[in-house]
Amino acid sequence: MKTVGIVCEGPTDFVILRSVIDTITGEKNEYRRIQPEQNVCGQYGNGWKGVWKWCQNHSEILAQYMKDAQPVLDFLVVQLDGDVSRKEKPVHCKCDSIKCDFRGISNPLMCDINSCPIVLPCQEHGAPVTGYISHLKGLINSLLNQSDDVCVAIPCDSLETWIVAAYDGLKNVEFVESPWEKIIAHGKSYHDIRIAGGKKRPVIFQRFAPIVCERWNKITKLCESARDFEECILKQFK
Repeated sequence: MKTVGIVCEGPTDFVILRSVIDTITGEKNEYRRIQPEQNVCGQYGNGWKGVWKWCQNHSEILAQYMKDAQPVLDFLVVQLDGDVSRKEKPVHCKCDSIKCDFRGISNPLMCDINSCPIVLPCQEHGAPVTGYISHLKGLINSLLNQSDDVCVAIPCDSLETWIVAAYDGLKNVEFVESPWEKIIAHGKSYHDIRIAGGKKRPVIFQRFAPIVCERWNKITKLCESARDFEECILKQFK
């Protein structure tokens, strides 16, 4: 058993990630939700920007932070959805193909996106799945100074893709953009699970989690991002 800290975009991601890690390892591990905080409007907020800010602010103190945590953290999981690479210009600010007069001067999260020279899809990371995973793992590792105690998860197009893979077994499911809106929350219910108002709620994802875990092998066959995450987790348990 290990103690795992999770830095993720939202509370629903945490629900699935902790269940999947237990499934991969065959152990009941202990988890601490670090980001977003229990109050999702906390210091860093939620979503991908919250993950970025947390990583940026902890890069120099990460090792000590993990030692000082109670209980001590064995390793950290950091999650960003692949759609962040697909949709968000700030994460491409350091790409070599981008020519910007404000690189290294202006914080990408504070930049004026309207005058941004970035054009999506990015020339370097525009390839769905493989490009998104490589790009965002590189971003997180650069923010955290390539720590060996970090496992980066980049579900593509989002973590909800793994849910759709588990329930529907769609081929090329990682190429379906916005699976929550287009598939899961498209109707009033999804496989007899009511999706009230189309809103993501942890209680709904707690109902998804057992099926995701039961069909994890199926998900890894359909999703490169799931295989990548599994490999990373298993390395932490060697």
